[in-house]
Amino acid sequence: MTAPRAFAIAALLPACGPRVRGVDPAPLGEVVVAGIEGALPLDARAGGEFAEGHIPGAAHVDWTELTGSDDAGYWGALPPEEAAALLADRGVSTDRPVVVYGSGLHGSGDDGNVYWVLRWLGHPDVRVLDGGWLSWVAGGGEVSDTPQPPPAYFELDLQDAVYADTEDVAQWPGVLLDVRSAEEYAAGHVPGAVWLEWSEALDDDETLKDEASLRRLFEGVGIGADSRVVTYCRRGLRAGHTFMVLDALGIEVRNYVGSWTRWIEEGGAVEP
Repeated sequence: MTAPRAFAIAALLPACGPRVRGVDPAPLGEVVVAGIEGALPLDARAGGEFAEGHIPGAAHVDWTELTGSDDAGYWGALPPEEAAALLADRGVSTDRPVVVYGSGLHGSGDDGNVYWVLRWLGHPDVRVLDGGWLSWVAGGGEVSDTPQPPPAYFELDLQDAVYADTEDVAQWPGVLLDVRSAEEYAAGHVPGAVWLEWSEALDDDETLKDEASLRRLFEGVGIGADSRVVTYCRRGLRAGHTFMVLDALGIEVRNYVGSWTRWIEEGGAVEP
């Protein structure tokens, strides 16, 4: 079993400001975001939304900037050196904690995908604002039009253990988790994959469900504390969000970047 990560499940409490709740060191223990010395807010929403207003001092990277087609024409993650350079150019440093926030259901888990990229590239302290931009605004958080921070230094320390390619998926000994919609799954999926839509991890207010509820949710599809999981969706966005949740719970998990699109492009078998 992998040790739980120090992961942000943040709620905005009017009396206390934004909070980050993590499963390490204590289950759902809370740390005030403002108390994370020098933390950088990282906006994962679309560029237009960032320009209209964001958390003061935030950097910005749209998840689509971190993916694309490789030399063979297959969809996947940006080469790690390029991704690290892009993040550094936007002011993201490995010497500074990062608090990622996104646009919830509207963004299809954009915060989780950027979280996964930072984990893959080896950032040592990545957290996520639970409820994202909606929670920030609803909690009275300040809206700013500050420019992006200056370029920083990002030390690449690639973590292959959180990355899955098509070959890994084809011979995966653990759980393959399809997090697309029920309709997408029914139209065809990777042979042997179980299904759980990514958004089931969210409450009605688009914040994450509590830890006990999340564990029950995943246990319902055969994922327990000692499971080994690969997540996939259509291209890897929604799968990145589910990766984030499983990673926070201390479950060994990889994200299949390119996901169903790449699986089909590379000739993978389809189970109806």
